[in-house]
Amino acid sequence: MDKTVLIEQTSKRLKRWELIVTAMLFLTLFAGFGLLYVAIPLGITFFCLSGMCFLGFIAVRITIWWYHG
Repeated sequence: MDKTVLIEQTSKRLKRWELIVTAMLFLTLFAGFGLLYVAIPLGITFFCLSGMCFLGFIAVRITIWWYHG
């Protein structure tokens, strides 16, 4: 395959991962705020999940930077 085609395919795959991780980040963040009204430990758990999603987002952004400069 041509190198340009491989870069395009890698870029599309990484953008898809970035979209998924960003959606999960915001969903867990909003769920954490909502669950604070129900039970504080459950809300704190979802905020911890938000932190893990944020770390995943950073990892995807670093990977994009690593591959594409």
